[in-house]
Amino acid sequence: MLRDILRIINRDGYISRSQLAKELNILKDIVDEGIMQLLRRGYLLEENTGEGCATFCVKCPFARNCSKEIVKTFKISAKGERYLKNR
Repeated sequence: MLRDILRIINRDGYISRSQLAKELNILKDIVDEGIMQLLRRGYLLEENTGEGCATFCVKCPFARNCSKEIVKTFKISAKGERYLKNR
């Protein structure tokens, strides 16, 4: 399941936890736990958007919805990319 979560995030770039749960046919709580495990193992990196965000809004996929509110996003780390390539 962890590999599937990582694969989908890598494939889609931006996807909500609800969408992940729906695609994998699992509960959102299980997706949340999977994301936490991937973070602990170093396969995902957490980013925050909002007030302290370094992203320019015109390039941000959350620009229409953000209003400079904090939105947690995750991206695949170099370790996660290597893991996906080796599987």
